[in-house]
Amino acid sequence: MQLIRFLISISWMRIAGVIASGLVCGAANTYLVTLIRGVVSPEPHPGVTVGAFVATTLVILISGVISQVLLIRLAQDAIYRLRADLSARIVSAPLEHLERLGQHRLIATLTEDVRALSQAVTAIPSICIDLATIVGCFVFLAVVSGPIFATTVAGTLLGIACVELVLKRVRALYHSARENEDGLLRSFQAVSLGIKELKLHRGRRGDFMDKHLLGSAETLRAQNIDAGSKFTVAQGFGQLLQLATMALILFGLARSLHLPQNVMVGYVLVTTFLAMPMQNFMHRIPDLLRGDVALSKIRSLNLSIQTAHDESSLPYTERPAVTAARLELNDVGYSYLTEAPPAFPPPGTGPHPGGGARPHPGGGRPGAPGAPVGGRPGPHPGGRPGGPPPGHGPRGVDRPDVNGHRFVGHGGRGGPVPMAGPMDPPQADGSGFHLGPLDLTFEPGQLTFIVGGNGSGKSTLAKLLTGLYVPQQGHLSLNGEAIDHENIEWFRQNTSAVFTDFHLFEDYLGFDEGVDEEVRKYLRELRIDHKVTVENGRLSTIALSQGQRKRLALLTALLEDRPIYLFDEWAADQEPKFRDVFYREILVSLKNRGKTVIVITHDDRYFDCADQIVKLDFGHIAEVKELGAPVAAE
Repeated sequence: MQLIRFLISISWMRIAGVIASGLVCGAANTYLVTLIRGVVSPEPHPGVTVGAFVATTLVILISGVISQVLLIRLAQDAIYRLRADLSARIVSAPLEHLERLGQHRLIATLTEDVRALSQAVTAIPSICIDLATIVGCFVFLAVVSGPIFATTVAGTLLGIACVELVLKRVRALYHSARENEDGLLRSFQAVSLGIKELKLHRGRRGDFMDKHLLGSAETLRAQNIDAGSKFTVAQGFGQLLQLATMALILFGLARSLHLPQNVMVGYVLVTTFLAMPMQNFMHRIPDLLRGDVALSKIRSLNLSIQTAHDESSLPYTERPAVTAARLELNDVGYSYLTEAPPAFPPPGTGPHPGGGARPHPGGGRPGAPGAPVGGRPGPHPGGRPGGPPPGHGPRGVDRPDVNGHRFVGHGGRGGPVPMAGPMDPPQADGSGFHLGPLDLTFEPGQLTFIVGGNGSGKSTLAKLLTGLYVPQQGHLSLNGEAIDHENIEWFRQNTSAVFTDFHLFEDYLGFDEGVDEEVRKYLRELRIDHKVTVENGRLSTIALSQGQRKRLALLTALLEDRPIYLFDEWAADQEPKFRDVFYREILVSLKNRGKTVIVITHDDRYFDCADQIVKLDFGHIAEVKELGAPVAAE
């Protein structure tokens, strides 16, 4: 069982200590049975003292407590490490990979699977003691009578074989039920996010409840009932075999072999003593099966995330952000598919033989998928050497790019790791989307509006501009420095953004102490100080309207004071008066401070505020209109 292997991988020494103390406890339990037999057996009684009974009882208690404490500590350490590792992998996975996995899968694994695994691991201490006691009792039976021992073992093995046949089916049911939990959680997510739409349409509400939420819940209920019933029947059949074995020994074997009374007294004592640990062990089996399924699901998610690049291993050099940001896109393109990735990566996604670039459509054209990529052009602000621009480097360069077509070797991680799954061009049937190629320049002190219809690629471009997506074609540069594997983590620290699906934290995380005064200043400027206060870097509330929440998100961006600002439909939820403040005061103020400001918007009444308007249409640039000159940085 992979659950046991998982615990051994955490600390085999603790597992050895648990097994040793469990064996001591089981041996003491067995010896206790011999003491009880000595008291109740016919005359003459063997020498049994109260001191021996008390000492044995103390050994049972102490060894049992030691075994449980050791394994409880091991189990909780394992669960903590599992949660920490899984959370770290999620945080370090590329954004698009997480978007394709879906929030419901991540939440189900972080909650349901970890909970099931926790229950299974918590059951292991008592299982160890029960197994040790069972083994000790069987050893005692072997000493008491060979024929009784052989008959009991044969009956027990037959019962285990019958139960195991059913457990194969039960495991399959638990696996299927776990897959359905993803769908049920997706329905719970939908009912919380779409409650208004459900309330406004009775037919939709009925169909959703019947076909999705209650349908998934009923399927899950049926599978759990089926699995539990099958296991209960198998358990009952196993108990029937145990009783049949007892009847065979009491009414057949004892008479035919003329077994003495003291032997039969010992057998009855052992059988009675075995009843409790055997029942406890059987009742814990479903927990172990669910834990095994949960661990398998967790590992499958881990494996799926591992196929993408681990961004926690990106190089990062502590250096300040640039003072003025000139952002350039040269032949930038990005493609992605809309379907979710499989739980397990398909065969052949491991390290590519030879360590070079994977073969990919596009040949050797500079900037095309699969093309070799070199260093950065021009001098580097941090004193790092320059190099040829991406797409013009020599073949066979060991250093990878960030385009997802070459492999990154991180020391100690067991081989190369792909930066991202190789992307095929979008399908002719529309199953994918392609943005680009794009050639754009964003200057410091320039206010750029990005416009276009739904599905034109505005949000994808926003993620490329902020470094959340990496170009699969062409390259992005900041002040002439090409952004690649070596500096993309630093590049992200130059941008503040408020996306349409922003998240608001109650605490000002990552800021120095004493940030309260600056926060209060911005609360007044954003005209929300009557709703929210701040104390010790923590907001009094974030339970506000969407427009007010966006003001708080804007406040965080202003506090960061970075050279690049990006706003994705920020003013869509603002009242007309404050919308005017945003476009004509806040954005103009950022522009006058020499910030590179990019705004995704549909507010054509404010187009006169822009210095540059970029219009996208189905992933391509339809028009670039220059309206004004950038303002020099102060």
